[in-house]
Amino acid sequence: MEKINFLNITINNVSLSELLTELSTKGGLIVTPNVDHLVKLQTDSSFLKAYHLADYVVCDSKILQYALKLLGKPIKEKISGSDLFPAFYNYNRDNKDIKIFLLGGMEGVAEKAKNNINQKVGREMVVEALSPSFGFENNIKSV
Repeated sequence: MEKINFLNITINNVSLSELLTELSTKGGLIVTPNVDHLVKLQTDSSFLKAYHLADYVVCDSKILQYALKLLGKPIKEKISGSDLFPAFYNYNRDNKDIKIFLLGGMEGVAEKAKNNINQKVGREMVVEALSPSFGFENNIKSV
């Protein structure tokens, strides 16, 4: 898989179909940079660290896609998270090994999404959903 260096991240030059195949066989953490992320990545070291830990960095911005093309580094496809997630669960609807855990959203939203997805795919693909309070990550105590 070709990789493109841009600012301080490396973007995977991959199509949606290629990414779905990779994710379905290998799994992994995906981040989807857009312009807001690119700005934040220049000053937020924790955010940048999360990007560097990701298995896949895919373009979630037409602006970024155009900029890369102008720089002579065209990418195959813009893949937004909102397009990727439904494509992923539909692609894997019959793969009983694929399970999803939903985390986040306003109270009740993750549970509703769980029910909707499971109904669409015809099985219990989403095994659990949790909508913790905003800032929940700060409630975790170090061991």
